[in-house]
Amino acid sequence: MLAVAIVPAMSQQQNNTPGRARYDITNYRIEAQLIPEQHLLRAGADITITLLDATRSLVFEFNGSLKMENVSRDGKPLTNFVQDAVGVDLIGPNVRVDLGEVVPANTSIVLRFRWSGAPVSPEGGPLPTKRLAYIGSEGSYLMYASRWFPFHDYAADRATSDITIVVPNGDAVAGTSDEPIVPSAPGKDGNTRFRFVQKKPSLIGNFISGKYITRTLRIGSYQVDFFTKVGSENRVEGYAETIGKALEFYTKQYGAPDFGNRLVVAQIDDDSLETYTASGMMFLANRLFDPERLSPDEKLQREAAYQWWGQTVGLKSFDNAWISQGLAEWSAYNLRETTLSSSSLNNLNREMVERALTFEQQTSIARAPSALDDQSTAYQYIVFYKGSIAFKMLRDTIGKDKFNQLLKTFLEQYRSKNASIDDFENLASQVAGTNLRYFFARWVEGTGVPEFNADYLIIRTRSGKFITRGTVKQTYENLRMPVEITLRSEGDSQNQTQTLHIDAQSEDFQFESKGQPVEVIIDPNHRLLRISDELRVTTVARRGIELFKEGNYSEAQQQLEAALKLNKTSSWVMYHLGLLYLTQRNYEQAKDYFKATLYNGDLNPSWLKVWSLIKLGNAYDASGDRTRATQFYEEAEKADDDYNNSKAAIKKYKAEAYDPKKEQ
Repeated sequence: MLAVAIVPAMSQQQNNTPGRARYDITNYRIEAQLIPEQHLLRAGADITITLLDATRSLVFEFNGSLKMENVSRDGKPLTNFVQDAVGVDLIGPNVRVDLGEVVPANTSIVLRFRWSGAPVSPEGGPLPTKRLAYIGSEGSYLMYASRWFPFHDYAADRATSDITIVVPNGDAVAGTSDEPIVPSAPGKDGNTRFRFVQKKPSLIGNFISGKYITRTLRIGSYQVDFFTKVGSENRVEGYAETIGKALEFYTKQYGAPDFGNRLVVAQIDDDSLETYTASGMMFLANRLFDPERLSPDEKLQREAAYQWWGQTVGLKSFDNAWISQGLAEWSAYNLRETTLSSSSLNNLNREMVERALTFEQQTSIARAPSALDDQSTAYQYIVFYKGSIAFKMLRDTIGKDKFNQLLKTFLEQYRSKNASIDDFENLASQVAGTNLRYFFARWVEGTGVPEFNADYLIIRTRSGKFITRGTVKQTYENLRMPVEITLRSEGDSQNQTQTLHIDAQSEDFQFESKGQPVEVIIDPNHRLLRISDELRVTTVARRGIELFKEGNYSEAQQQLEAALKLNKTSSWVMYHLGLLYLTQRNYEQAKDYFKATLYNGDLNPSWLKVWSLIKLGNAYDASGDRTRATQFYEEAEKADDDYNNSKAAIKKYKAEAYDPKKEQ
């Protein structure tokens, strides 16, 4: 997600840490040599620093798998530097440099660093199981978040840079540069030099190197340069189209991003993050190029949005990650809602609400970066999904036109600068023309969601029509939100929907219909973050689904079965129990649950029909019954529902039988 998306905050930021001197890094001049056959990085840097406080010492975040060899100032060695490779301090692995004297505030100094090491595992980096830097013959990568060079104020301290990457002759290097990248002639020493200059302050230091197949495509006004490995070329055109269309959409919605019109998409190994975005650059793991996998369009759309939120507009600290991660997720949602059918959009809305509620009580959006591991499911559900819904509800609260104006103004006002949630709130109130403190206190800083119910009477008029008159009630004070309600009536070809503006704990409504009223539905399109009996079931089930993804099958089964006890007709829960048994190769149980989904459940949401048929076909394929499997694939085809690329899956399994050994 930008270097700040999907990448963890190591700590409280230095500039916010009591007793630690504040400073600003303004420029890096780095030369880094990659020696793949030795897994070795050798590097040096001249770092220009402006001191904001008088100080004798400075602390830099620095990867613990690398060794700081020397530090100097004005040609004089600074011998009293201490490297903590483990990170007992709040900021994790670091280097503390003694300047030898107290240097006054507002002084600019240049420190020269030299370091080396072999970043081959997650050790020393910010994540215990994912490496963010690697040097090797099969392909090398360096990510800002790995701390492969000394910096401070993770995700916030933007700087200009002039970086030279030295690699063996014949290797390609990709990165972001404001100037043309012209490699040197192959050197007699066996190396080639690539220079990258970034004149706008940004989060720097993102590169890949190795023997790549390169391809450039133009989508609208954007150039997308792919660096992929042999066998991955078949994904390039589809990914370029998805990414390019997203870039065009966001440009139209918000304005131009800072990175220009050239985006690098680079393939890296599966030992790193699945996706990672830097200014003008997107890293994608090998598994995303697997031809057997469906295209991860939603991930690509979200990653593209980080070029605006987190890169063009930066963060004052990682505590403000909602500004990048929530807005990127919302932007991808906003793109999808322009292309999805009404039923598919309703399914998407419902899924987002369910995810947002699953861990909602653990902490607020604003507190999540400091309270949770940002690689955890709870963090991502709160900041990404609840965060996205918060933006969606803000749009509904202040109106679409003002919301669009807000994002355009926010981008321009904070272009190439860092912003906080408070900055966004202040601007939102200014654009809306009303104080929105109540909204941010409730949805960004608070936990808990309202519950709605409707009491109503049905009156038959002398003309034979029906009047449905009643009151919508909710459980919170000062909610102040628009709420849709729909009347479903017998014989009426279309349901009636009206929007109530609830400023108190209740609001009256009235419908007139020709047919006998059947029910009043609150929030029929899942636009609100709220709780209900139905959603209580799905939040329990969601926890089971996450345990399932983590491979904890026993506890996953317990959660899903508990959810099914709460609602014995929930097709959604039955379907996931079917998936659980299919994964464990218990095909008879899987078949039973997929059939129950189709024939004994409520088929809510509607996409469960097509996917239950597909998965039922998978279970028969895995059991060796190709004839029955094909029958279910053909029945799924007749459903004519392309939710989550179901039509591509049907085509695939009709052509070739499902093989659990390949797909699990």
